[in-house]
Amino acid sequence: MLDANGKEIEKFKEKDFIDQTATGEGTLYSDSRVKYLKYTPVKYPYTVVLTEKYTTSDTAFIPRWFFLDGYRLSVEKSEFKLNLPSTMKYRYKENNLDSFNVKRTVNESGVMYSAVNLKALESEDFDPEFRDFIPNVQFALENFHLKGVDGHATSWKEFGGWIYNSLLKGRGELSAATIQKVQTLVRGIDDPKEKIKIVYQFVQDNTRYISVQMGIGGWEPISAIEVDRVKYGDCKGLTNYTMALLNVVGVESYYTIVYADRSMRSLDADFPSLQGNHVFLNVPLEGGELWLECTSQIVPANFLGTFTDNRNVLKVGPNGGEMVKSRQYSPEQSKQITSAKITISESEIKAQVEIKSTGIQYNQKYGLSSESKEDVEKYYKDYWGYVNDVHILNHNILNDRDKIITTENVDIITSGYLSRAGDRLLFAPNMLNRNEYVPKRSKDRKRDVVIKRGYLDEDEFLIDLPDNYGLESGLTAIDLKNNFGEYSVSLTKVSESQFKYKRRLLIKPGVFSKTTYNDYRNFRKEIAKSDKNKIVLLKNNTN
Repeated sequence: MLDANGKEIEKFKEKDFIDQTATGEGTLYSDSRVKYLKYTPVKYPYTVVLTEKYTTSDTAFIPRWFFLDGYRLSVEKSEFKLNLPSTMKYRYKENNLDSFNVKRTVNESGVMYSAVNLKALESEDFDPEFRDFIPNVQFALENFHLKGVDGHATSWKEFGGWIYNSLLKGRGELSAATIQKVQTLVRGIDDPKEKIKIVYQFVQDNTRYISVQMGIGGWEPISAIEVDRVKYGDCKGLTNYTMALLNVVGVESYYTIVYADRSMRSLDADFPSLQGNHVFLNVPLEGGELWLECTSQIVPANFLGTFTDNRNVLKVGPNGGEMVKSRQYSPEQSKQITSAKITISESEIKAQVEIKSTGIQYNQKYGLSSESKEDVEKYYKDYWGYVNDVHILNHNILNDRDKIITTENVDIITSGYLSRAGDRLLFAPNMLNRNEYVPKRSKDRKRDVVIKRGYLDEDEFLIDLPDNYGLESGLTAIDLKNNFGEYSVSLTKVSESQFKYKRRLLIKPGVFSKTTYNDYRNFRKEIAKSDKNKIVLLKNNTN
């Protein structure tokens, strides 16, 4: 540890670090471990100088070197050396080095990269992923070794062939009893989609997910016959098991490698290597394809959420690997329709609400159907957090797995949403889907604006006015359209005592120039402002 002037404060050795398992919840067994140091700094700033050394026979992973580890962290010096015999052929890919003055030195024994005095970076709203713009270098050997298994790959086709022949082949056998059981389930059914749904439901009803990270088990699936016996498996085992079951009912499918997380991280199409952290199943069909997430007991067939959507993935089969794109949901497919009957009295507001969600918006809702009454009510109180004193009278949530749509029916009441001013009541018509988010100010935007996923909200509320009240001041209709999306609002008269509020918000995905950031911020600011706009109801003079 160094102080602000670079003077050594304290020094630690390996024995000072605490060694413990890195096994997470849901992991049956794993050989992953972590070492960490408990250190409480006396004074800021301080510098950490860390040297790590380890020996392994696994050469399938050569660490990808990042010269910066995260935001708000400066680096005085970062250096990476790869030394290897001249007989070992390696590949490398440099990413984002030019803007950061990283030096490369090549000699007979390998290659070295170094960088000094890298300034800390501040995060920005709607940043690209950190790894996509910071300096880093990828490495891979053409001939490698993984947990006792040798491999060779210079293309994704070759890499997929190695996965199939070395890790998958021969692991799809099933017992005669299971084959007969599954074939009986689909007897008389010719439609491949129906067969897939039946087999997928069979897997969900009869297995559960348990992680396995020990040795080659971190990459090689448990055999299908073993998963069938013990009724559990990790993503690899359950995917391989589902693939085997589909095979015996005449449906071809492909074990598919993906990097799964919300950041929509793709496998690098230009650099074949071990990159993924998850597998799922791709099923080609006439005129399209279908996807199966085999680790979940509640996700519908052919639904991919934010964990695996819209990214490069690797299909693995007898003919090797093929890079394809997982399913992307358009804004129109990621739709939420909110309909409501709102009844206003002088003292309270009641609302009967129906919300239908599809696509990525379905991803945020389908889990509600299995939550407790208390958790669901808490969710709605948070969702309508801007409505003071809201009470959930009753709710019903239907998760239609065939149509992949959730329908929420909720009745609410509130006595804290209206404002009174003499004979007038002030009411914001958008009480059920208000968008309050406005991106942070930025005087000097550094990077492009990235909107990963788009969506569409359509709202229609019928509003019944209180007895003896009329509309004194309504809303000005709004209709905005730009590169980022569309937004429209209107309030129309149905009768003297009833009005209809309509709202439509479309957000488009894409990468936009950093020069447009303030345009996007102003767009969101206008939406947030409009969603809060109020109408004025005036009590009729009965004298």
